[in-house]
Amino acid sequence: WRMFQDGDEYVVTAHDVQVGRFLPDNTFMFTLTGNMAHPVANTLSGTLHRNLPFHWVRYAFKAYRVDHILRLPDRRVWEHFQKPTNAPAVYDGLKFDLTTGRCLNPRPDHKREVDPERRKDWLAASRAWKRKLKVIARIGGLDGLIAAEKANPTYWTDRPWWHKDQWLDILYKAIKDGDCGVDLLRMFVATETQTWETPTSMQVYERIMRVINNNSVELRRRFGVFKGDF
Repeated sequence: WRMFQDGDEYVVTAHDVQVGRFLPDNTFMFTLTGNMAHPVANTLSGTLHRNLPFHWVRYAFKAYRVDHILRLPDRRVWEHFQKPTNAPAVYDGLKFDLTTGRCLNPRPDHKREVDPERRKDWLAASRAWKRKLKVIARIGGLDGLIAAEKANPTYWTDRPWWHKDQWLDILYKAIKDGDCGVDLLRMFVATETQTWETPTSMQVYERIMRVINNNSVELRRRFGVFKGDF
């Protein structure tokens, strides 16, 4: 993080990406878009509140919300950001009054335009893949992998992080190709088997469904469901 003076304004950057400006009228103006923020998104979500009086969260791919700390609840901050009207989406020019914490110029959320044919492809592929996986779980097809994971646990740094791009790409390809092979199943078992428990095949299946649901927007984007960038 760096801050430097530019005339009557003070510019704030993170890893050389300009985040915003403190203006002479006691306001702060964000000067980045979702695309610009994407390369430093982890820094912004993890440390923005330590350097500026704002809290930053992602709500979709390359789409973020921000709010002043004066407007946040004392507990369960994440719930505040689940309601779109509570916190504005970030865009170049978004301004906050630093005295009250009020956003001065919020914009309505950008509406995603859906490609109907690509949406049909996504629904057909995801439903078929889920059915195949459920059949495997119902007959206990993951039991052997679960036992192997319990006997020799995968170190946590070697486990997939399904919300990250490289793992989302693997998941997208598996759904697209209808792949429920052993390598993929082993990855799921590694992430969904904790050291203090021995889950059943169906419990692992249900947890995999949560992984899919939590990353639905990113997976649909890879299927081309949304027209253009958002």
